[in-house]
Amino acid sequence: MKKFAIASHAKMAEGIQSTLELFAGKDLDVTYMSAYVEDAPEIEEQIATFFDNLKDEDQAVIFTDMFGGSVNQKMTLAAQDKENVFIVAGFNLPVIIEIIYGADVYTRENIQALLENGKDAMQLVANVAEATPAVAETEVVAEEVAEEKVEAPVLDGIIPTTLRVDERLIHGQIAMVWSRELNLQGILVANDQAAENETQQMALKMAVPSGINVLIRSIDDVAEILKEPRAKTRRMLVLVRTVGDALRLAKKVPNMSYLNIGNVGKAVEGDKQTLTQFVMLTPEEMQSLGKLVEIYPEAALQNVPADKKELASSFVK
Repeated sequence: MKKFAIASHAKMAEGIQSTLELFAGKDLDVTYMSAYVEDAPEIEEQIATFFDNLKDEDQAVIFTDMFGGSVNQKMTLAAQDKENVFIVAGFNLPVIIEIIYGADVYTRENIQALLENGKDAMQLVANVAEATPAVAETEVVAEEVAEEKVEAPVLDGIIPTTLRVDERLIHGQIAMVWSRELNLQGILVANDQAAENETQQMALKMAVPSGINVLIRSIDDVAEILKEPRAKTRRMLVLVRTVGDALRLAKKVPNMSYLNIGNVGKAVEGDKQTLTQFVMLTPEEMQSLGKLVEIYPEAALQNVPADKKELASSFVK
């Protein structure tokens, strides 16, 4: 079994808990340790309790805040001679998620490789003028997704594509969690406004993990891309901003493998019906949801992969 610990001076570890749970859910076996604070046991006691609960068959990865700091030193001493315990000193959220999802069985070699991937997430963000050439280069590479053209729609058989409703489109959960869960080769953003806005495209593409192509197109253009033969062989995630947009696309492409309703409604004003913590729909969107379920009966509400799928049909009268 994989177990994890995040240990820090003061309450940094507690601070990262809510953020990590937002990205990865609450089912992970993570222990959070705060050192030298009045309302927590002594750090030595917390460390001892963690190691007492480790079984011989468990693997544990422990993240400490500072290499050489007292928390790191105490953890290193406690872990000596334990071959299945690995300590990572210095961490950020991408590093933690990269390692948590990066391997079923840990070795020093694969943890080092995952650590390097997480380090790459730390970058100086370019302004619009500086980023424009990079965006253009990414666009050329991403055009491979839509390379093959056919005259007639190809809709026979299920295509390995997930359609997700997410009002933020590409963001941290997509980059760090869903891309790994779905083992993505490409991301298609189906949004008429973003397709016409180069600045928004630049911002969205900053979140895309390396090795994953991205296209930002209108809903109609994405529908045509998904009708091409190559769509049958590529694992793609299609992102739309609203349930209405999902319905519009689903009418054109009714053979995607999974329809996921993730984050929607927080940015919408007016009367809304709360379905889950992350899904709030207007009366018009509820009507669209009902029609969407007719096309995709297995459509489900699911914020992150660790969350239980709640069938959208259960919310439709």
